[in-house]
Amino acid sequence: MNSTRNSIIAVSAIMFVIASLLFLIIPITPTFLIAYGFALLAIAMFCGGKLYLSASPGAYPWFASFPKTILRYLAVQAVLSAIFVLRENILPGAFSITWFVLLHIILLAFFAITLIMLHSGKEIIEKKDAEIKQKVSALRLMQADVDLILRNNPEHAECLNRVSEALKYSDPMISPALVAYDEQIQRKIIEMNDPASGNFSQICEKLLILIADRNNRVKLMK
Repeated sequence: MNSTRNSIIAVSAIMFVIASLLFLIIPITPTFLIAYGFALLAIAMFCGGKLYLSASPGAYPWFASFPKTILRYLAVQAVLSAIFVLRENILPGAFSITWFVLLHIILLAFFAITLIMLHSGKEIIEKKDAEIKQKVSALRLMQADVDLILRNNPEHAECLNRVSEALKYSDPMISPALVAYDEQIQRKIIEMNDPASGNFSQICEKLLILIADRNNRVKLMK
């Protein structure tokens, strides 16, 4: 981890040195100083993003595109600055410094919006992932209940194994339309666990029909 952190800091330091060396070859003007300031901002953003990613493995993969986006911003704003600075030295007064600052602000805003949208997408993905994990957990608990019934009633292994396999390969899709099916399946499992419930085979067949109907509904909704 320390070697990765040191590498990121070293790369950022090299970028800073390269940007600073331009003071030796380019006349210092307000345009150049503004370009230098935006370059340092981009370098700091790149360094911060990479350091955050290396220190937070849980942020991957949603955060992985942050440093790449910032690096693209650094490249685009460097080209923009080069055009204005070089043009200023060739044709003094050719471009208004106000337009230069405005274009940089627009460029920064564009990439900032991109980063915000990436973060928003991360929240949506994490929320959906949490819902799916919850649904998978619910299906696995139902399967565990069936397996427990199987251990207590080995004479009904054939039908119970079929129910367990059907639950195992059920799609954990999240939808209000599936709530009724899941509740019915859960009730049938509870009913099967009741010694006074009656015919095991009959309940198993009803469970298999319910699970098949649920999975068919999932296919139709995709």
